[in-house]
Amino acid sequence: MKSDDRVFYARAVWATFRSKAGTLRDMSSAEFIIVSRWMDRSMPLPVVLQGIEDFSGVPRRLEAVVDSVERENKRVRAALGLDTEPSLYGHVR
Repeated sequence: MKSDDRVFYARAVWATFRSKAGTLRDMSSAEFIIVSRWMDRSMPLPVVLQGIEDFSGVPRRLEAVVDSVERENKRVRAALGLDTEPSLYGHVR
């Protein structure tokens, strides 16, 4: 992913999170690492945004929506017949 695309991706994720959380604060370093991992895995931006939107409740940190994003990613991959994905550690989930 090109650097301009990464910036767009991170800004879109953060804008969606801020809207869901009702906050105006800046992204922390830990939260940026989460977004970077999604980008490095080529997780489609619409999947991430839907996962954030699907989170029940009001998240205080991006870490809170990780499971929701992962569930949405698995749902979309299964719907597309791509139900296995290599993990960051080289084995199939």
